[in-house]
Amino acid sequence: MDKFPHWVDHILAFVFCIAIPLYGAIQRRKGFPDMSFTSEQKKSIYISGSFSLFIMGAAVMAVWLLFKRPLADIGLTQPRDFRSWWWMAIVFALIYLLDTAITLSSKKGVDKTIDEWKKRTPFLPTKNSELPEYFLLCFSAGVFEEIVYRGYLVNYCWYLFDRSDYQQLLAIFLPAFAFSIAHFYQGGKAVVKIFVLAVFFGYLYIYSGSLLMVMILHFLVDAIGGLLTIKYMKDESPQMTDQANPVENDLPNE
Repeated sequence: MDKFPHWVDHILAFVFCIAIPLYGAIQRRKGFPDMSFTSEQKKSIYISGSFSLFIMGAAVMAVWLLFKRPLADIGLTQPRDFRSWWWMAIVFALIYLLDTAITLSSKKGVDKTIDEWKKRTPFLPTKNSELPEYFLLCFSAGVFEEIVYRGYLVNYCWYLFDRSDYQQLLAIFLPAFAFSIAHFYQGGKAVVKIFVLAVFFGYLYIYSGSLLMVMILHFLVDAIGGLLTIKYMKDESPQMTDQANPVENDLPNE
């Protein structure tokens, strides 16, 4: 592609690879000590989070279209050569399901997971009535985060390191690292899992030439996480007004 990366691309890469991950690390340090959210507060968080993700994706697409770059080059096309990548999607699904089953196979594991949810992500849904807004957030994360961290940053790093013997590794691992650190507020263990997930997604994107499958898998991972919190967490949402417990309607990347 001509004029890639442009200086505008360097600015966007700085925002997505350094600024946002740094914000995630700061949120990890702050945490959510003894914080509770009402259903209305959660819904507001999901909607505002969806809008923030939309802005991220829109910024990338605006630059991409401004320079008249092919949409297929950012992954907005049909997957190619099904035989070369289908097994990666299957392996990822099996590993994810196995990890979930092992984690929730014992009462001790369930209790530990619930404690982590309450400590790190108390904004996750605990009522079915919260699902429509939560699924909107899952959809936004699946679409816009993949456009940014796979479609855009994998391409950016691919061209940036085009003379390196480790071009493919750098193009996959650097965006995956930035993506995982942006979720540092969820804790160190979650960061490792998200990094592995992001590496899988990076390879799946490169081999399929499309973001379609990684968008679907990303959505399903987030959606299943919300369904699990509804199943295992007792509804302890406080019945209070926003004035009694003001909470910023700001959600780090989901």
